[in-house]
Amino acid sequence: MPHYRSEYRRLARVALAAHPRFAGVDVRAVWPGSVSDEDLPVLGVLTPQEPSARDTQSSSTKRTLMQVALRRIGGDEIEDQLDEDSAVIEAVILATLRSGEIRCALEDTSVTSNGGGSANVGTLVMSFRIQSWRSEPTLA
Repeated sequence: MPHYRSEYRRLARVALAAHPRFAGVDVRAVWPGSVSDEDLPVLGVLTPQEPSARDTQSSSTKRTLMQVALRRIGGDEIEDQLDEDSAVIEAVILATLRSGEIRCALEDTSVTSNGGGSANVGTLVMSFRIQSWRSEPTLA
């Protein structure tokens, strides 16, 4: 059985890749530090942080940070395009991950753009907080 964070990332990648807005976007399990303009657009999902608080002697509340990062190449309207992407990403992630046992909310959105060459490159990073309740792991 996969780890729950692995499952969050997998579910998010599958749902985003299936949405028509992201047809032609390279959805990656691992995003290298540098992506060339020729490889754009690219989307990655990661879970870089998870605060944990003990509820009982045998369970904890996990507050997983999941980030969705999208990098596109475009013209003067790249930030507008990323704003539209963000609305779709938020809807897809919330619909995919929310359940009776899991809470999910958007915490933060950032957009940056860089006009270094003949086109602008924009990056969207959306941070979601996924709250779940987990039994304490055992060695058995």
